Amino acid sequence: MNFFSDEELVCPCCGELIFDAQFRQDLNAARTYAQIPFNINSGYRCRKHNAEIGGSETSSHPKGCAADIEATNSRQRFRVIFGLLMAGLTRIGIRKTFIHVDDDREKDQEVCWL
Repeated sequence: MNFFSDEELVCPCCGELIFDAQFRQDLNAARTYAQIPFNINSGYRCRKHNAEIGGSETSSHPKGCAADIEATNSRQRFRVIFGLLMAGLTRIGIRKTFIHVDDDREKDQEVCWL
């Protein structure tokens, strides 16, 4: 089952969609494990849009292997993180209103940051 539409993942700036197929499949698996909806706040970002919103120059969003998943309370955060870990996704950033996850193999794995 594919939980995520292209519209959720495209760059809002240019409408382009470059998204790693394996990462998308892993997000679907994470959603199944979490047993809650995943609302994607940010998927693919072109370099221009990433810079405009203050994204890191080393962001994985322009590579198409990162997503920010809405999580506004402790229960949502727990379920999202549980699902991500069960799906084998191990690069996780925790923010007040979302969980960042990426599968950037050029970066350190098994990390979690605030």
